[in-house]
Amino acid sequence: MITIQDLKIYMLNSGVLAVSFTEVEMLLKVVLLTATIIYTIQKIYLNEKK
Repeated sequence: MITIQDLKIYMLNSGVLAVSFTEVEMLLKVVLLTATIIYTIQKIYLNEKK
């Protein structure tokens, strides 16, 4: 049987999980942006070299 204490723990865990996913999403956005910038600079450099 689920008690009030169990519900509080489930809600707390859900909140922490949501915050963790938000932080991971932000990190992935930064990594993707950095990779895109590096790729673009590399392509421009290689095109100018030809």
